[in-house]
Amino acid sequence: DLEEDKMSKIKLLPCRFCKGTNIKVETWSSGGRMYMVKCNNPDCPVPTEGYPKGKNPNKVMEEWNRRQGTLIS
Repeated sequence: DLEEDKMSKIKLLPCRFCKGTNIKVETWSSGGRMYMVKCNNPDCPVPTEGYPKGKNPNKVMEEWNRRQGTLIS
């Protein structure tokens, strides 16, 4: 799939909450393929706004990376 081929070119930045690097892109099918980027550190708090998710994996990954600068010092 072309969208998933492009995904491998985007490097995900560390989590802005715990600075962890165990970041994953999850996929599921529910009314079409959906993607979500999340931190897989079990001790990291889930942000109140949730994790970025949507139908376009590149947009979801870019949203994750844009969020990074807000809390990491």
